[in-house]
Amino acid sequence: MIRPHTPPETPADKPARSGDAGGAWASPWELDLEWLDAPPGKKRRQSEEPRPPARQEPQAVPKPSVQKPPPAALEERPALPRQAPPSRLVSRPRTTPAAEREVSWSTLAILSMGLLMLVFIAWLYVDDQAPGLDQDLLLNRPVDQAVMIQTPGKLRKFLNALVPFESSQLRGRPPWLWDTPTLARVVQSNGIALDNLRDLLEDADWHPAHAAWHAADPCADPRWHQVLVLKQAEAAYLSRRMQEEAAFTAAIDLAELGWRLEQLWAWPSCYQQSLEAQKLAAQTLADLLRQTRLPEATLRQFQRQFSVCQPTTEMLQGAMNAFYVHEKKLILGPKSGENLDTMPGGVQLQRPGRLFFKPYETLQHFAMAFRQIKNEAETPLVLTADVRLKDDTAAEAPYQPNSAGLAYYHQRMKFYTPMPAALGMARTRGNLIISLFAVRRCMAEKKTPPATLEQLRTFNFLLDVPVDPYTGAPLQYNLARGLIWSVGNDLKSANGSPTEPPMNDPAEPTVELGMAVAGVAR
Repeated sequence: MIRPHTPPETPADKPARSGDAGGAWASPWELDLEWLDAPPGKKRRQSEEPRPPARQEPQAVPKPSVQKPPPAALEERPALPRQAPPSRLVSRPRTTPAAEREVSWSTLAILSMGLLMLVFIAWLYVDDQAPGLDQDLLLNRPVDQAVMIQTPGKLRKFLNALVPFESSQLRGRPPWLWDTPTLARVVQSNGIALDNLRDLLEDADWHPAHAAWHAADPCADPRWHQVLVLKQAEAAYLSRRMQEEAAFTAAIDLAELGWRLEQLWAWPSCYQQSLEAQKLAAQTLADLLRQTRLPEATLRQFQRQFSVCQPTTEMLQGAMNAFYVHEKKLILGPKSGENLDTMPGGVQLQRPGRLFFKPYETLQHFAMAFRQIKNEAETPLVLTADVRLKDDTAAEAPYQPNSAGLAYYHQRMKFYTPMPAALGMARTRGNLIISLFAVRRCMAEKKTPPATLEQLRTFNFLLDVPVDPYTGAPLQYNLARGLIWSVGNDLKSANGSPTEPPMNDPAEPTVELGMAVAGVAR
């Protein structure tokens, strides 16, 4: 079939389009059949896109002819897959609503987990545990029901009457090594204070369990050291004046003062002062006994009085209950359930903020510590050093939930952990003095020292031979050297080591028999 010849279409024959300059090339989109079939709205959006400026071609170059297919052929032609314009192929893909929802849910989950973590951390710092059971640590002795007592007032009167006497020359030296004029001046200037103390000790109504003792700490006064040294100076001064019985009485008064302070459980400082008084009383008696010339009957009386005043482990265990209640009052105040008139100082002391201080959790640490001290008080090893608490740690994290409470607990327990060791040394000194009393009684009556300490029981100078608290065995005795000693807190015997003042070495507390003064052969 012979097709009719169609002349090539000239630019003049092509219909003009808006924006097209004469003689310019047709837009590529006009040659796209798919674009021609697109709806008008899409064409308008595509036509609004910037198009490159038309280039002016030289007129000499003929424009290639484009032969359009007939309309029928366009209609029968299968639809081609649509392609995005070149400009859209390189554009950023749009986020679908489903992807947006996934991103929002992920963000919400992360924020929720962060919020839960924040709430959990806040709960750790704020939440406190429930109050624990402490029935085994509460006081068993009844509260004194007396309306008013005069003993605290008498004690304050005695302290206020003291005349300072300590100087650099006297510090660190036992009073029996002072010169006689110094002893006379110290004792005579404090005559009123000594009379007040004697009146205090003769008061039968001591009332150690009365609530009046809780109003103020009577043993925190810094003048207590002067009080104890004053009684030592009185005993030394009376001994210089050959008044031996009065000198022994002054030393026994010092031991009785320690015994009375041991019963004041309202304040832990009183127990500490009681052990210090027992220490100085034992040292004073050791000096008096090694040079005494008193008869056996008088020594027996003083021995009995001294034995009654000795501290005991049972008193320490009872005091630990009272000290736990004391700490409970300091932390909880009226919420402790104790009587309001027994609050320390009459008011609740201010504790650190609640954020790092949990009252009940801190109180449980105190309860466990005091139980441990009570249980270990009778074991010999606890007498060798401070009690090492089971929950003690070398360093605490500064910002843990109860860091302030733990710091407060460790600081307060430093006052209590040395008490069993101090009690052990006080008991050791007491047993040494009781044994020395018996030896001097034997020497006064039989004019000869005993061959062994066991022989003192045979002669009825002792009901039971005192034991060494560190070993549970009898004390060490050497007649040839004239010494009685304990193995001390190092648990090793060095065959006795006399010191001045006596029994001042905790590793080997030792007393001298003083046989040369007694006029007997070794």
